[in-house]
Amino acid sequence: MCRSSNGHDSYPADPRRNGDRRPRDRGEGGRANLPGKGGVTADSGRSGARDRRRSESTGRVSALLTELHGTRNPLYAQAVMQWLRVRRTLLVFPLVFVWLLSTAFPALSVTKAERDAACSDSRAAQQRLDDARVRANDAENHYDAVNQELEEVALRVFQFRERIDDKTAVIAEIRDNVMDRAVEMYMNGGSPGTEAVLFATSVDAALTGQEFLSVVTAEDISSIDQLGALKRDLERIRNDWQAEQARLTALGRQAAAAAEQMNSIMEDQAAASAELSAKCRKIDLKYRQEQARAAALAAARRKGAAGGVPASATPGFICPMDPSAVYFRDTWGAPRSGGRTHKGTDIFAPRGQPVVAVADGTVRVYNNRLGGKSVWVYATYGVDFYYAHLSGWAAGLKTGDRVTKGQVVGYNGNSGNAYGGATHVHFQLHPGGGSPVNPYPTLKRVCG
Repeated sequence: MCRSSNGHDSYPADPRRNGDRRPRDRGEGGRANLPGKGGVTADSGRSGARDRRRSESTGRVSALLTELHGTRNPLYAQAVMQWLRVRRTLLVFPLVFVWLLSTAFPALSVTKAERDAACSDSRAAQQRLDDARVRANDAENHYDAVNQELEEVALRVFQFRERIDDKTAVIAEIRDNVMDRAVEMYMNGGSPGTEAVLFATSVDAALTGQEFLSVVTAEDISSIDQLGALKRDLERIRNDWQAEQARLTALGRQAAAAAEQMNSIMEDQAAASAELSAKCRKIDLKYRQEQARAAALAAARRKGAAGGVPASATPGFICPMDPSAVYFRDTWGAPRSGGRTHKGTDIFAPRGQPVVAVADGTVRVYNNRLGGKSVWVYATYGVDFYYAHLSGWAAGLKTGDRVTKGQVVGYNGNSGNAYGGATHVHFQLHPGGGSPVNPYPTLKRVCG
């Protein structure tokens, strides 16, 4: 990366710290400055006074050591002071590293409790569906049983009708025989009862009249008795059939209604179960993905910032610019003025080359003295990406906008403290909104 005359690179402080997302740059002395202030801080005077006090204190300690060990070995005092400075650095570094670990990981958007609750709802819905299926099957079985009984009744009715037809034929035959006998008796000058039989108003009246009974034979009387029994059987059969048909028809309607209701309930339960099951799978997948990313980030943090992050920590990551137009190398940790090191990757490309979002997320657009025209992309999976030294932003892009992967957010340039140097994008990767880690391995995987 190109540096300004005072040797400072554009390493923005994490804008998520202290509960806000305001971009900051670092001015003289490494102080965090709000954008738009030109790098001037209200406490710059205090910084100089503190440096003078530190220098005076160092001088007094050095003089004391020289006095104690003699002027003949002034290098001893200088060596002790150097050791004290190194020791102070060694004491501070573990504290800083512990703090970095505490801020490096994003809060999971799906907790285990939420995942378990969603899947518990899904299991309960599945149980309700299973119960509904059992009840629906019972209703269907009852409906089938009623239908089976209706079919049996229909068969009995058919058999009844056959018997009715048979008995009706027998009755007709008896009637014809009686009438034939009455005609014969009348033609032969029989008793007066035959006339009453022939001119009776109905067959029953003719067959049961006293006039007819006085002239018929014993065989005729037997036929008449058989006719009466057949008529009584016919009436009973008809009554039984009508009652059975009415009962089973009512049962059939009830069974059909119950089966329809249970099928409707089962369909509703199936839809609810499918919805909750899909929700469970979606939340469970997201939970597992976040757990995997958190584990990957933890492994990367244990490995050290210089090692970057595994691919699973930045799913779907794409090259910030056209891979065929870029050049970059691993300069992580390269020396910078003031004892600092480089905390990003400089991606060189022609001026105006489109710069795109490497992931879906939201953006913060701003301009500062060091990074110039810059953009933060806060990825939905919990990693923040910083682009500095742009020549301009995409038309209409503003802070808070949602962007999709591959959407143009700006154009390559050399704004800020890179002015006058080669056009490039200073690119940083911040897992969980924490301190930056080396983006080179991630860029190398997709940009070539």
